[in-house]
Amino acid sequence: MPTVSTPDYLNNLTDLLRETFEGTGGQGSHYIDGKGHGSVFETLDRLDHDLASTPLIPGGATIAAHTEHTRYYIQTLRRFIAQEEGVQPDWPGSWQTRSVTAEQWDRLRQALRDEYAAAMTHLSDIEVWDDDPIGGFLSILAHSAYHLGAVRLLATTLHP
Repeated sequence: MPTVSTPDYLNNLTDLLRETFEGTGGQGSHYIDGKGHGSVFETLDRLDHDLASTPLIPGGATIAAHTEHTRYYIQTLRRFIAQEEGVQPDWPGSWQTRSVTAEQWDRLRQALRDEYAAAMTHLSDIEVWDDDPIGGFLSILAHSAYHLGAVRLLATTLHP
């Protein structure tokens, strides 16, 4: 079986995570719209708390719920990757945020930024890239990209 260079893997993983969350600054991109409005933070920063609190259907997930769930997912996967004892995820609880005030929306977006920053620090601190960090960070990337698409679709549908 062929091997993958750890520096190549980490450079690509880091680039994809940055593109997903921070965007490309108008430069070329791997998969999102590189025009300055396609990343998680660029998307969320364009939305107000009212839109973030509006479900597509009654009882449906809101953008605020997707945002909190994504933050919680990153936090939980970081804990798994670090092999913390006693991690008991509450996935249903991670969807409980539905409606937010302007202040809560600001705090929620900042909490996601903080969790992303912690994940990027954790990524750079890992010394041995075995199954747990490889799978964990690929899961963070794929899961976050999925929720980015869901949020962008909700935002476009609710506010064409």
